[in-house]
Amino acid sequence: MEISGPDFQSSRSDDSANLLSEQRPAMHRVAAALSPVPLEAPPASGSVTVPSNGARVPDSVEEAAKRLKRILFVDDDANVLLGLRNVLRTKRREWEMVFAIGAEEALVKLADGPFDVVVSDMRMPGMDGATLLGRVEQMQPSAVRIILSGQTELESAIKSVFVAHMFLSKPCDPVLLQGVVDRACRLNAILSSDELRATACKVQMLPTASKTYLALNDALMAPTCSVATVVRIVERDVGLCAKLLQLVSSAFFGLPGKISSLADTVTYLGFSTIKNLALALETFSTAADSSDLAVDDLLALQSHSLLTGRIARKIQSKDVKKAEEAFLAGVLHEVGWLVRVNGTLGQNPHSPAERALLGAYLIGLWGLPHTLMEAVAYHREPHLLAHSTFGLVDSLYIADHLATEMQDREPAGQKLDLGYLAGIGIDEEQLANMRLAAKTTAELAIGDPMEESHD
Repeated sequence: MEISGPDFQSSRSDDSANLLSEQRPAMHRVAAALSPVPLEAPPASGSVTVPSNGARVPDSVEEAAKRLKRILFVDDDANVLLGLRNVLRTKRREWEMVFAIGAEEALVKLADGPFDVVVSDMRMPGMDGATLLGRVEQMQPSAVRIILSGQTELESAIKSVFVAHMFLSKPCDPVLLQGVVDRACRLNAILSSDELRATACKVQMLPTASKTYLALNDALMAPTCSVATVVRIVERDVGLCAKLLQLVSSAFFGLPGKISSLADTVTYLGFSTIKNLALALETFSTAADSSDLAVDDLLALQSHSLLTGRIARKIQSKDVKKAEEAFLAGVLHEVGWLVRVNGTLGQNPHSPAERALLGAYLIGLWGLPHTLMEAVAYHREPHLLAHSTFGLVDSLYIADHLATEMQDREPAGQKLDLGYLAGIGIDEEQLANMRLAAKTTAELAIGDPMEESHD
């Protein structure tokens, strides 16, 4: 199915020179966000300072970087807050830390001025953490929202999955908490527009195809339902896939490492959790205007994303872990197009560069692995990412182009850069083999009855 609407299709045929000029300053912002040490950045509009009256005004990147990040910590236990104040005292030169005992006091603090990050306990008397973060979303949509919850409170995690960007388990390691908050603060460097950051932070759930819920619910009701069956349904829906990965990638579950496989995600969360989440998503999916894409465009984007993921997995097939990571990168690489944006993205409301950054911001905001964030941000211009050997971003770069070719869609505006690929060890013969594998993958997808049911 070809995409007929102007949003997704026309963007992929933009002039390559214009795309590169758009992306270079934007890529610098991504590098700054991913680097442990902030990079020196050129002056740029769109960053913000916070005047005393709480209003936000444009300012330079340097001045915004010098501003102390405002972090609000909320808990009903004064001793917990005192402990946080003590263990985080080394951050006083970087953070302006505000502590609120309970949700009501937190609302007063929020009314006093804007915060970059809000960290709240889940279980509090009166107004719980999920309800509070819902209020934060309304009052300060550009603030990153983090929830703290006990490891046994799975139901609470499901409740907060639509209002929290990141989840941490209690008791929380101070080093982990510091790292998560630092990362949340650096994410703001990716998007130069405060309006875009607010838009991204307000995203609770990406739009999904209605058939996904029917298929998933039918499968989960069957006594013989298997992990493989659920994975085959989930992988076809970018929005649902992203939400499940957000949940399982969080520190809430206390996993020693990041899960980079949908099969592992389904296995770890369990059918009951997925069924409960699917029910919540079904209710949410009825909301109108959740994306800039029409229904047919959404289905076409999901079809392209799935094929890109399958081709990327094939390219990395010699390493199982890398193959699954490449698949996820392919499924999520156009996630920025699933967000409804009011206003414009820079000078071009359909800018592929800004949409890629918007997708990377969401991936970082939701705590997914940095490698996925990098790949999505740089997949149109992988040479802008400092590396010298073939990696995830290159698999995605090639797979995206080949998927476009296999689906007979309009070209992406740029041909594969053979000189660049040669520099990272990919010659024309290897590329020909990848193209042949992509063709086989595309032909198998056409014969897949589950795939056809979504067209």
